[in-house]
Formats: sequence, structure tokens, C-alpha cells
Amino acid sequence: MAPSIQEHIVVIKEVVQDTPQVRLLRVSRPAGWDFLCGQFFMVSLVDDPHTRVARAYSAASSPLEEGYIEIGFDKVGVLTTRLFGLKAGDALRFKGPYGKFFFDNPSKEDIVLIGAGTGITPLMSIARYCVEKSLPNAVRLLYSVRTPEAIVYRKELEERKRQNPHFDYSVTVTRPEESAERWHGKTGRVDEKMLAELVANPDNSVAFICGPKEFVFSVIGMLERIGVGKERIKTDVWG
Repeated sequence: MAPSIQEHIVVIKEVVQDTPQVRLLRVSRPAGWDFLCGQFFMVSLVDDPHTRVARAYSAASSPLEEGYIEIGFDKVGVLTTRLFGLKAGDALRFKGPYGKFFFDNPSKEDIVLIGAGTGITPLMSIARYCVEKSLPNAVRLLYSVRTPEAIVYRKELEERKRQNPHFDYSVTVTRPEESAERWHGKTGRVDEKMLAELVANPDNSVAFICGPKEFVFSVIGMLERIGVGKERIKTDVWG
């Protein structure tokens, strides 16, 4: 049964500047407010006459984390600009959860996560859940960013990999020449070769893709060409 939609005023517990562009907010989680990995909340300011818009933000935290709900965002519009100005103790309005892009079936299938930019947030919810539950499934993440400095959750990804031998990840940097850091990993846009390396068992994998429309549709086509059935591909399109 899908979790019920609720609306709450929540309090910011912690603000984390994870990359130069991306900020994470951890807000109080009311008791009994359930959600599934990958679902999102509509977020808005409280009693602000100038900014009445609400925007969808995926939960990056695991549903097993009872202490807070975490969202991540970069400064791309009116609401996110205001969110960047908030601090611990400030209040926000959350409504949800929403969305059919979710993981809730710990079957024996391999779990393939493919994201770009801040599209990693719902994928982190899935990865965190799988690691915390010690699921035996192979969980593999492929993450595309412009520069190494833009890798959200960089330290945590490495920690999660050490925590659970079933979890692995790789990052591809599309514009390494724009970085002051010398990058030794994958470069370029996600391509069919990268996906073939990522998906060890096309007939026994379920894929979750999150990112901009062009990115998501491109990855869908490549996954199908390497043998992942359309019914095994779940998508969350941003923008």
C-alpha cells in the first residue's frame, strides 16, 4: 500500500553545503510519516507573501532514517534561491509523498542506478536503504557530472562502498577540462559501453534513471539495446 499523502510544517535541523553549487537540507520528520525510496515531496515556504510557489524535491534520505528527511538542490530559480538563504531552525512546508518512481521490492534482481547532476538524490535514497537493510542484491550506480567538484555525496559514496560489498559506483565527468582537479576516472557522457559494464545481468536487473529529459531518454534507448527490457526500466525526468 502506498504511503498516505500528508502535509506538515517541518523544521530545518541541518544545512550541508555538499558541493559549491549543491546544498542539502535535513528537516524534522514527523512520526508516522512514511515514504518509499525515490518518492518526492512538494516543498514551499511558510507564510511568505512573495514566494508562493511549491517545487518537487525527491527525498535523498532512506525511509529507514527516522530522524529527518533530506533533500538536495542547486540554485536554479526563485524558490531555490530562497532556500539557499535558510538556516537551521527555519520552517518549511512539506506535502507528500508523491510519485510512482520508487523502490520497495527487495527481490533478487540487480539494482542499477543511473543519474546526472542533482538527479542522484532519489538514487541515494535507494542506495542508502539497500545498504542499511544489508540486502544481498548487487546495487550499482553510474553517476554523470560536469566536473569532479560537482560530485554530490562524494565522501558518502565511498563510505557506502566500504560498508557493503554488494554496492559499487562509478562517476563519469563530462567536462574534466573545466576542473582544477586532475581526474583519473571515466570521462564523457554516459554511453553504451559504460552501461554494458554496469549491467552485468540484463535479464535480471531493474534500472532506475533520474536526470534531465534528454539524458533519461538517451539512457533508456541504450539500456534497451543492451538487453534490459522496457518493463524493467523506471524513470524520473527532471526539467
